[in-house]
Amino acid sequence: MSVKETRNLLFTFAEKCEEQHGRGAETLQREIICDSVMKFFPEVNSEVIQYELLKNGLFEPTEWKSLKKTVRKLELNHVWDIVKQEYKYLRELWGGPKVSIYIYPIKKESAQWRKDFPRKNGIAYRNVLFLFVSPELNKEEIKALVAHEYNHVCRLKFLSSPPAAISLADSVIIEGLGEFAVKQLYGKKWIAPWTNMYRLEEAKEVWERHFVPGLHIKGIKNHQLYLFGQNKTPFPKWIGYHIGYQIVYTYNKKRGPFVMKELLLKTSDEIIAGSDFAI
Repeated sequence: MSVKETRNLLFTFAEKCEEQHGRGAETLQREIICDSVMKFFPEVNSEVIQYELLKNGLFEPTEWKSLKKTVRKLELNHVWDIVKQEYKYLRELWGGPKVSIYIYPIKKESAQWRKDFPRKNGIAYRNVLFLFVSPELNKEEIKALVAHEYNHVCRLKFLSSPPAAISLADSVIIEGLGEFAVKQLYGKKWIAPWTNMYRLEEAKEVWERHFVPGLHIKGIKNHQLYLFGQNKTPFPKWIGYHIGYQIVYTYNKKRGPFVMKELLLKTSDEIIAGSDFAI
């Protein structure tokens, strides 16, 4: 397991699209990009994999015309080398598991057209990690992304539960640990804006009223509203991410300091109980 050579897959996809003048680009993306990772998800088909990757930031099939140019920009920025070095460093630092890492361009809508969309994103599973990146990212931003997402892999190993069995409490702490890892490694400059989006009183009110009654809810797919928030609901934007970070931050401040290797082995209940968000 290692950082995979996705450049060849990306160039193959772009060239096949050129040959067919863009016809069937969606199918080609599924056959070339998604079929290559089906071994990690034996219980689903490639259509499901494609849907999940697109939802989390994978470039759209219609972007095939500019794909080669985008990949060359990523190469000039040494993205694959940076990820390899960071993965090796973090695995040794945290005693983390081996994982396969796939790097793809992020959809242009996310990277350029809408200011409220990130220029980078990732999705972590216990044995595979997908990183979606823009050529405009600098080295520190790439390292921060790897740290956040690989931290998820390490936490998932500790929890040792399938996605359907993970509780809301665990999901909140997973996100909090991921961004707190970025702070510990690289400082406040590189943490996400949502870490300081709300005052403590605001966050605690939402936590106590809307999160605490549902902390037992299982299944990552059932946690999206809590984590990301949504307009015209009791959950403001990024509220679960914000609360998760503040729980881990205040726990470490009150009970620590701890190195990340120690934090990764603490239960979600213990971290919550020792934080400013104790139930």
